[in-house]
Amino acid sequence: MERGEISFARVLALGTGYFGLVFAAGFALGALRVGLLQPHLGPDASRLLELPFMVAISCGAALLIMRRAGAAGRMDALTIGFLAFILLLLAEMLIGSWLFQLPYSALLTDAMTPIGCLNLLAQSLLIVFPVLVAGKERIRA
Repeated sequence: MERGEISFARVLALGTGYFGLVFAAGFALGALRVGLLQPHLGPDASRLLELPFMVAISCGAALLIMRRAGAAGRMDALTIGFLAFILLLLAEMLIGSWLFQLPYSALLTDAMTPIGCLNLLAQSLLIVFPVLVAGKERIRA
C-alpha cells in the first residue's frame, strides 16, 4: 500500500459512514420539510429551501469522515464519496418504493424536473466533498 492510501475495508466503512450521516440528516430534514414547510410553501419551494442545508450538512459530514480517514489519498476520498452517493441513491429509491409506494419510474421522472435536477446535482456533491475537504486538511496540516 502506498503512502496516503488506506485499506479497501476502511474505504467501505468510511463511505458507508458518510452515507449514514447524510441519509439520517436528510431523513430528519425531509420529515420536517413535509410536515412543517410543504403545507405552507408547496413541494417545490420547500425542497428548494431544504437544499442549502443538505449541502452544508453533506460538506460537514465529509469533513468529519475525512478527519477519521487520516492520510487518505485523493482516489480513496473519491471512492468514499462515490460509495456514499450510490448508497444514497439506492436508499432513496428503496424508501420511495417501500415507504411511499412510489414506482421507480416516478422517482426517475422527478429527477428530470428542474427541482429534481437541482437535488441530484446537490447529491452528486457527495462525491467531491471528501476530496475537497481532504485537500483542505492537507494544506492546513
